[in-house]
Amino acid sequence: MQQGQQLNQESLAQIRGDWYKAYFAADLDYLLKVEAKGFTYISVLGIEDTCQRYKLIQERVDSDSWFPSEAHREDLSASYQFLGSHCYVTGEGRIHANANAAHNRYFSEVWSFGDSGWQILSLHASVVPA
Repeated sequence: MQQGQQLNQESLAQIRGDWYKAYFAADLDYLLKVEAKGFTYISVLGIEDTCQRYKLIQERVDSDSWFPSEAHREDLSASYQFLGSHCYVTGEGRIHANANAAHNRYFSEVWSFGDSGWQILSLHASVVPA
């Protein structure tokens, strides 16, 4: 890996970590900064655009059914594939909802680097079969 690419990967890895923390904390202001305007989330439940996603997060926070404060996510594996100002990140992550519950997801993310720094364009997550 070239030195510039390694620095980009370290920078992107930090942003990704902060973005996932903001998601579990329901920090919509931070999500708005890091998620591109047309951000799309694809999961087993279907496709969510940014407006649907933020509305759903806020509804769950308001009904006290959002993640507990100890919830977090970790990468079990991650591959960074850079192409110009874009990066495709794929791998497997584990979501720890609380001390007794964890589940794994395969993920693919598309990131873009521009005037605002790194922003995520899309996330596709699928359940890892047991």
